[in-house]
Order: sequence, then structure tokens, then C-alpha cells
Amino acid sequence: MAIKVVVIDDESAAIDVMKYYINMTPSLELLAAFSDSGEAVRYCMQQEVDLIFCDIEMPLLNGLEIAGYQKGKTPIIFVTAYAHYAVEAFNLNVVDYLVKPVRYERFLQAVNKYREQNPGAEDDHFFVKTGVKGCLEKINIADIIQIEGAKNYVTIWHGPTKTMTLLNLKDLEAQLPGRDFCRVQKSSIVAVKHIVGLKGGSIALSNGQLVPIGPTYKEEVVRLINSRLIN
Repeated sequence: MAIKVVVIDDESAAIDVMKYYINMTPSLELLAAFSDSGEAVRYCMQQEVDLIFCDIEMPLLNGLEIAGYQKGKTPIIFVTAYAHYAVEAFNLNVVDYLVKPVRYERFLQAVNKYREQNPGAEDDHFFVKTGVKGCLEKINIADIIQIEGAKNYVTIWHGPTKTMTLLNLKDLEAQLPGRDFCRVQKSSIVAVKHIVGLKGGSIALSNGQLVPIGPTYKEEVVRLINSRLIN
């Protein structure tokens, strides 16, 4: 299941940025976005919401007050232009505190922090756009063998299928459970369970592919293999 999120911010431009980031992140589903904090709180009390992205300085109810109402019910990530509320915010046990303007990489770090605190929220699949307008393809994480990046495209080998989509490899890597995947070169990620051996300086995969190990990632790959080596 996707992580169901709500955005609360009295600035339309800030809402647009969050919408864009959420739509770029396969594991997130935007339920609603509100510029009216009172309306947002009423909605969150009536619906099943997994995570709230919330501004702090807003009319009617500010973000700290919303966090007080939601404490113990719905986790919150603050997204604010002001750094000086950080201590008060973390006293309310919020997941993370993002200061505008927020980069997508920092946004993903906050989402991953939520995942770490809520292990049951981790997805077993995601969707990617295909070359056909309006069409999406479901990718089961358990079926992924290898992911290869080239500029702004990635090719995903999953089961007997190969899917190419317009996506950044680094952004996709952030969506994967780290314990199950290993970066073996700048442009390639492989599924640990599909590694069948080492041949020279390459990883051998269950689908017959050989993926050369990049010098930067050699130490990490050797450590992974040695951790499961029986002498």
C-alpha cells in the first residue's frame, strides 16, 4: 500500500512544490492539499492519513498546534521557511523538519526517516510511467533483478520483463529497501538475492547478465559477499 499523505500550507506555491515531489515519489499517494489549516484538521480526523507535510506559520491553526492535535495519531513532517521552531517541533516528536526551499533529495531523506520509524509502511511495489501517454506499469520490488541508469532514464529488469522509464537512478534508489539492493557501479543497482556469483571483476546475476563492478563500489560489494561466504 502507498503511504497516504496530506499537505497543509497557506502558500499555493509551496503546495505546488510538495505536490510535484509527492507525484515524483512512487511510494507516496497524495490524498489532499489544504491552504485552510482548520479544514485540514477536520479532514485528517475523518480520514485514514499516514503522514502530513505541514507548514508552521499559518492563520487560524499554526503547524505546532496541528502537531499537538495529531500527536500519537498521524506523523508530521514540518516544511517551513523558519528554522527557529526546530526545538519546539522536535519536542512534539515530529518525524523531520524541512526548511524551505526544500530540495527533492532532502524531501526523500525525510520520507525515508518516516519509513524507518514505521516499518509497516514500506511498500512491496511501485508504479512507473511507460512510453504510452496515461499508462503506468506496476513493478514488484521482489521481482527486480537489476536497474541500470542512463542520464534521466532507467531500465528495470524484473522477472522476464524489461521496463524503461524516465526517472533518475538516484531517486529510484531512495525508494528501494537498502538491505535488499546493492550499488555495484555508478549506473547499476542489483538485487542481492539475484547475485549468483562473481566472475572476474563482475557480478553474475540469475538472469545470466554480468555486471562489471565499479572501482568506487568494489569494497562495498566485497564486504557484502564476504558477509555470506562460507570458508
